[in-house]
Amino acid sequence: MKIALVLNRFYPEVGGAETNLYFQAQELSKRHRVTVFTPRRLPETPKKENIGAFSVRRLLDVRNRLPNIGRDTFMPGIFFRILFGDFDAVMAFPALNHNNMLALLASKIRGIPFILCSFDLLDYAEIQKKTGKIDPNCLKQYTPSRTRQRLFKKCSHIFAISNREMDVFRRYNPHVSFSPVPVETSEYEAEVDRAAFRKRYGIVEDAMVFLVLGRVSRIKGQDIAVKAFIEAAPKMPGSILAVVGRSDYEPEFLEGMKSAIHDAGLEDRVVFTGMIPRADVIGFLKTSDVMLAPVRFMNSGAVIVESWAAGTPVIQSDAVDPDLIDQGVNGWRFRSEQSGELAERLAESYEKRAQLPEMGRKGREKVLEGFTYPKLISIYEETIAGLK
Repeated sequence: MKIALVLNRFYPEVGGAETNLYFQAQELSKRHRVTVFTPRRLPETPKKENIGAFSVRRLLDVRNRLPNIGRDTFMPGIFFRILFGDFDAVMAFPALNHNNMLALLASKIRGIPFILCSFDLLDYAEIQKKTGKIDPNCLKQYTPSRTRQRLFKKCSHIFAISNREMDVFRRYNPHVSFSPVPVETSEYEAEVDRAAFRKRYGIVEDAMVFLVLGRVSRIKGQDIAVKAFIEAAPKMPGSILAVVGRSDYEPEFLEGMKSAIHDAGLEDRVVFTGMIPRADVIGFLKTSDVMLAPVRFMNSGAVIVESWAAGTPVIQSDAVDPDLIDQGVNGWRFRSEQSGELAERLAESYEKRAQLPEMGRKGREKVLEGFTYPKLISIYEETIAGLK
């Protein structure tokens, strides 16, 4: 098949979504002719190039000048590329933005399938930042504009990465499916020298390490993990809490955690790394004992899947959607924002640390069964074949 991918960001930008879409294009292009359309963001990047077996077309964004870091973009040329291009299907990521609306219109005129692949229906982090809180059930009260409702109805198919977002889309379109957020499992197969890696971050080799991975922000819930660790620390001698991720988004939030740690006298048992290279992120995933996801809201649970790919069990809040935990088998869950409950889970995992490698292995089995790029692409292929 000849497939057009319409994206708001793409390589050489590097982030969770960009990496995901790069691997998707790579996997799709093993059996199909793939063309990526994305706004041109850097003057040094070519307007047209081939990367491996797929093509990239970087179109003019009339809303932003180069270098272009704008979140909202508008590339009118996408309408004509789809309208006059030779494509069997169009797949649009990560939301129904202006570019994707134009691609939808051109697809309908051409009479070819248009598939919306939604990553986030709303900007949940911005909601948290503006209001100071977020309800995990907020989408139950959400009503899209009438224009968006009509556009959702016109999509040939919609993929979403969480159950709560699928529920919203199904109000307007019956053709909705779950889209697993996959991992490139080969990234996690290289051996890591545990002692040497830990030494670089001032962590002793035999410490039990609880990892919290992600940018430091209230929606990610690092403060809940810190509060729980302070409570459980006396029961867990030799344990360490490693908070890994960019830490300059919400400085007051970060300082509040550091103050609580200082007051508890635990500065030598909590590590804040700031932003680190991807190779070191994987190093932490592979050398930590348990990964914590104390989030106030999370779609997809990508970090859960990453942790399991590395063979590490998880403790997550019940705000993660979809909930992939088999309680006590590949990890544990606790009620969102209940730090006391999380403290109990920390202490339980500490007592059962001999079982943690087997729990991590069970998690990896789940990843290999349903959260790889070949699996995701097979879902796409079956869907498009049914639409033609």
